[in-house]
Amino acid sequence: MTFQRPELIGLIPAMLFVVSVAILGHWRRGVRLVDAYGGRQAAFRLIGRRVDLFPSLRLVSTFLGVALLGSVFSGIVPVQPEEAPVTPVDLLIAVDVSQSMTGNDIEPSRIAWAQRLVEDIIGAGVADRVGLSIFADWSYQLVPLTDDSDVVSFFSPWVVPSLISARDQGTSLGVLIEDVIEEWERRSRPDASPVVLVVSDGEAHDSQDMVITSTRSAVESGATIWTAGIGTVSGAALTLTGSTAPLLDGSGLPVVAGYDEELLRQIADVGRGAFHQIEDEASIRSLIADLRSVSGRSETIEEPASDPTVWLLLIGLALLVFEALLDAGLTTRRAP
Repeated sequence: MTFQRPELIGLIPAMLFVVSVAILGHWRRGVRLVDAYGGRQAAFRLIGRRVDLFPSLRLVSTFLGVALLGSVFSGIVPVQPEEAPVTPVDLLIAVDVSQSMTGNDIEPSRIAWAQRLVEDIIGAGVADRVGLSIFADWSYQLVPLTDDSDVVSFFSPWVVPSLISARDQGTSLGVLIEDVIEEWERRSRPDASPVVLVVSDGEAHDSQDMVITSTRSAVESGATIWTAGIGTVSGAALTLTGSTAPLLDGSGLPVVAGYDEELLRQIADVGRGAFHQIEDEASIRSLIADLRSVSGRSETIEEPASDPTVWLLLIGLALLVFEALLDAGLTTRRAP
């Protein structure tokens, strides 16, 4: 604890000295009074209490009361816990909105879980600035890096496959990573840590070598690449947009949405980030907790240290009242 007026602390010993002199002087007068009355029994019959007992209890209660009140008047302030240093984070979220993300192998659908993930990340406040992009065969920027989370939240419901052209239904992870890093470099800050979060099923149409090369380039520019995988190995049969009819390939066979967890893990490994499988609320919370660790933010909000001023004041006053009762002889009456 610290004090707002520490110079007053030095007055406490002086006050204790004055009070102790007064109490001891009062006791010595009582001793002389007993002698003047001809002994303890005669003095007790006249006064009704012992006035020659050493006032140890009075001294203790007075010392404590004065010390507590002196601390209150000195402006006692509880020491607040030191806040851990926080690294500014620029988070660029890129969501796959290709046709495969409409698969419902994770109910209600992959894209629904992607939307929920974006909303929860924005609500958790894990970054100082957030940008939002969608991608399929090409990437499209919905929200540039901004410190206004409400803007990103406004656009998160637009993370849907129908937002892009029907002809753009591939998935190019390599192009996405290059475009996102280019966007960050246009708005980069020297003290910020850039984090790219790719939300996808990993079913990319470009080669694995191209994706890994783009990832390495991103790392060289100072960014880390995280991946959030949504989907299952068994996949899901796709349907035509706005219909329950199955989507067929050129051979007349149903198109099944795949899931490439290995590629997503490899991107996160090369990108010096982390991979998270998104399948329920617990997995979203786990990803958010890991994102907080990048900046050093704490998930729990530490309560400020309580102010003891009121309690010290009440206890100090109670001790002085107790001393006054002792002085008046109203607490105990002891026969000689």
